[in-house]
Amino acid sequence: MHFRATILGLVLIAAATLDSANGAGSPWGADYFPNPQLVTQDGDIVRFFDDLIEDKIVAINFIYTSCPDTCPLETAQLMRVQNILGDRLGRDVHFYSITIDPEHDTPEVLKEYRARFGAKWTFLTGAENDIIDLRRKLGLYVEEIQDGSNNHNVNMIIGNQATGRWMKRSPFENPHVLADQLGNWLTGWRSPPVGEDYANAPTLRDVPPGERLFRTRCATCHTITGRDPEGALGPDLMGVTDRREMNWLLNWLRAPDQMLRKKDPIAMALAAQYNYLPMPNMRLNQQEAMDIIVYIENESRWISKSRSHGDVVAISNAWIREAPQTETKAGYMTLVNPGRESVTLVNLESNAFGRINIHEMATVDGLMKMQEINALVIPAGGRIELSPGGQHLMMNNPKLPITVGKQIDVTLEFDSGSSQSVAIIVK
Repeated sequence: MHFRATILGLVLIAAATLDSANGAGSPWGADYFPNPQLVTQDGDIVRFFDDLIEDKIVAINFIYTSCPDTCPLETAQLMRVQNILGDRLGRDVHFYSITIDPEHDTPEVLKEYRARFGAKWTFLTGAENDIIDLRRKLGLYVEEIQDGSNNHNVNMIIGNQATGRWMKRSPFENPHVLADQLGNWLTGWRSPPVGEDYANAPTLRDVPPGERLFRTRCATCHTITGRDPEGALGPDLMGVTDRREMNWLLNWLRAPDQMLRKKDPIAMALAAQYNYLPMPNMRLNQQEAMDIIVYIENESRWISKSRSHGDVVAISNAWIREAPQTETKAGYMTLVNPGRESVTLVNLESNAFGRINIHEMATVDGLMKMQEINALVIPAGGRIELSPGGQHLMMNNPKLPITVGKQIDVTLEFDSGSSQSVAIIVK
């Protein structure tokens, strides 16, 4: 059980520049933070301030391994941030997951839990009173919900102890946003970020409720492509509505923990297949579960239709942002590769534009910058989102009027020599 915070936005705790590396002149140094002894998943003894956070950029959350709902989803979400940060994790940025159930979560239990997810950060246990003190000091302990159970605030804290900048964040934030905040904002933005004015931001499409729920609750562990990606935490769900009865799907989405306790044979087989990672009980109501099922079914049909037509990739949500005729246009779409081999998009052509490039926001010298990429690899069973703020198309030198409602034909060319056409709508 968890306390669900109603405000998940930024909570700025401090933004002070310190006079020295040990935090002199700031309330967020050794005189503020507790320094209890903790034990890692490997049995190593460490001190919270001295060994874990002093002069470091950190993300800290509190979990317990027997949690039936939010904690496994939270850990899976941090796995996505881990993958984005790559080798910066453990070098420039440090993650710490601290148990709130030290009686059960021994170092051995934490090590097994960490291995099941493939996590590369540090899991810790310690004395219960020390952990409660840490939660209070970090602003993650809610006195009024302490009822003897494992109710807890599911927010996490990220910060840079050397500069005094700390923020409370939802672990279910977009993983790219979390990675950007950890890798860039907390470094103090060594040089100004480059980007367009927010006044020019495009209006995003309306997202159906089932898609919103899938992206925030399910996409951390599941795909809808027809292929399980390498290291998948859960099964690919393409065509699942054809393989499972509706009542089973509704029950599984709403109460997977109960189905496992009752030893439902399908549920038990799935648990064994995916390393016994717990399917979280996400507290969905009947309508929410049905919305997710409808979204999965629609996505499955769209991808199957593309495959039957012999398309290289399935394409949806293709649109161009309207802009003055002389300006470069931004283009977006979703590409899904249902095949058994990766495919590489190497060129795009259209009689409406002089040149089309693929751009992405990438970390260069610790800063997020836009840069051109020459080829876009879509892995087998993978999905690439070309979207505002991420990878996208830059459509240069328009030759024709580009007005709202107009349809622009674009040809995608792949390194295999295959090509595919798509109609992109101007919005």
